[in-house]
Amino acid sequence: MTDRSTAHVLLEPTPLRLDLAAALRPELPSVAEEIVQAIRDEVPDFARRLGGRSGTSVRLCVERGLRQFLDRTAAPGRPRPTGATGKIFRSLGRGEYLAGRNLDALQSAYRIGARVAWSRFARAGREAGAPPDQLYILAEALFGYLEEISAHSVDAYTELATRASDQKQRARERLLELLLAEPSVSPARLGELAAQAQWRLPHRIACVALSDRWNSEHRLSPGMGAEALVDLDRPDPCLLLPDPDGPGRMDALRHALNGVEFAVGPTVPLTGAAYSLRLARQALSLMRRGLLPAEGQIRCEDHLSTLLLLSDEESARLLVEHRLAALGYLESERNQRLAETLLAWLTSGVSTMNVAERLRVHPQTVRYRMRQLKELFGDLLHDPEWRFETELALRMHRLFQTEESEEAVDEPRSPAAGRSAASRHSSADRRFRPLELATRHNGR
Repeated sequence: MTDRSTAHVLLEPTPLRLDLAAALRPELPSVAEEIVQAIRDEVPDFARRLGGRSGTSVRLCVERGLRQFLDRTAAPGRPRPTGATGKIFRSLGRGEYLAGRNLDALQSAYRIGARVAWSRFARAGREAGAPPDQLYILAEALFGYLEEISAHSVDAYTELATRASDQKQRARERLLELLLAEPSVSPARLGELAAQAQWRLPHRIACVALSDRWNSEHRLSPGMGAEALVDLDRPDPCLLLPDPDGPGRMDALRHALNGVEFAVGPTVPLTGAAYSLRLARQALSLMRRGLLPAEGQIRCEDHLSTLLLLSDEESARLLVEHRLAALGYLESERNQRLAETLLAWLTSGVSTMNVAERLRVHPQTVRYRMRQLKELFGDLLHDPEWRFETELALRMHRLFQTEESEEAVDEPRSPAAGRSAASRHSSADRRFRPLELATRHNGR
């Protein structure tokens, strides 16, 4: 068995012979010059940066790095000055990030430098009579050094990128918060924060309300995350989508939010973000209640009339109560048929034939029902204001019926649940069945 001390000795790098290191040192200035020239020739991005004083500075940095490499390889156990290895190469990584470039060109330059250095070192070593095992040690050490300096550059680049990303995300969250604030903040303040968030202020936006069932299993596609302002950690997760009517915007949104219920608010100017989100939340709530199509993904602009009618639900229910009281709040099957006929009559230009075609009944049936409605409402049937409000009331009643049907389907099948449901609907019926309103309608 090998003890810990033996293992340590086996893992210790084999030093380069001092005579070989001494033979290589005079070559360093010309090796550095050759490396810089090779980088100029093979990496176009660096060719523009390595002229004049800048090129001289880079050559000196390359020579210093080569000298450091030889010192370490000839004496691997010697303590190194803190930060000596990484300082130069970290600065190069930082420089690439600050210039807005990726690391591809720098990594190519490192590989070219290692190739040129090995070619020159191997030739000089053979001329100095170095045995093959020393050249193997030199090659292994050189390419290990390449990995090390690359890691220094990558670390420095990543640190800056992560810090900037965190700052940008905080600025974006703050920008979204201010855009959704009421009253809205000044354009100057928005512009300042948008610059920090690296987000172009659009002319038109739409807010998207997401289901509170959003969780960590869902992810936005990178493209959507870059163009939208997003806050998915709040209790009512949402995002703000710029230029929502642009080509492919909605398809991208559906793809990004696949499997999540959401509602897209109306397209509005930037200052209307709070309103767009408010309407999106209303639509999401109505969709869950069955008052809007339960498709999981809905656009407010397709349902503006329903959203308007139900923006004040109490007033909507009172309008239903007030206008439909003469029908006993549609309790009987007969009154339901009358209501159906009345709505068709109001929306078809008061044409008996059109109503019959729409309801798929005989015209004589329509005339019979209209005589009954005449008995209930009299001259009100020809009052424009009454006709308008009654059509609204009938449409809203249809919506409320849809919700009650959804509740009935979802109701637990137990006697206690049945009594609870009956009690609830009985209470609602009492609330919307004032007989004096029916009397007032008939006497108008």
